[in-house]
Amino acid sequence: MKVFRLFLVLGLMLGFSACTDVFLQQPYRVLLDPAQLGYEVDDQGKITVVGNNAYVQVAPGAPGGYLERYEYQVVDNSGNEVFAGSSLGSGFVGVEVPAGREESGGQVVYVSKQSQPFRFSLDGKVAAEHLQQGAPLNWRYLVTWYVTTSNGGVVSWVQEYQVKYPLK
Repeated sequence: MKVFRLFLVLGLMLGFSACTDVFLQQPYRVLLDPAQLGYEVDDQGKITVVGNNAYVQVAPGAPGGYLERYEYQVVDNSGNEVFAGSSLGSGFVGVEVPAGREESGGQVVYVSKQSQPFRFSLDGKVAAEHLQQGAPLNWRYLVTWYVTTSNGGVVSWVQEYQVKYPLK
């Protein structure tokens, strides 16, 4: 009987440890290509924001759903909000997020997945202000992303992206 309990406890511990990968780590991340948000300036001083392709990276076992929206703030080298109190900083996405599992041969397999790409780039107002202030090195976007999962829950998380000039 004691051996059975030991195996039961070990089995439960292994089962819970497998589940905690999904529940304790962030189930979603939005990755950018290029990895930073940035811009270029030509010889006449014209600013061109570099376009980013973005996609949702889904952890194995995470539920599918939709990346609905985002909110962001821009912070400077000291961590102070650049456009404090401004309405700058939100948008809607509506990108389908695949589930981090699939069925293979009648078995459920937990796999990492990616959404279809979408566009997410630096705001031109931010680029102009960044350049006007001498293109400081440590400006960042703090983006809160919101996924509505297939089971009706909402998952939100904050990711940080660096503002970079020049971005090539």
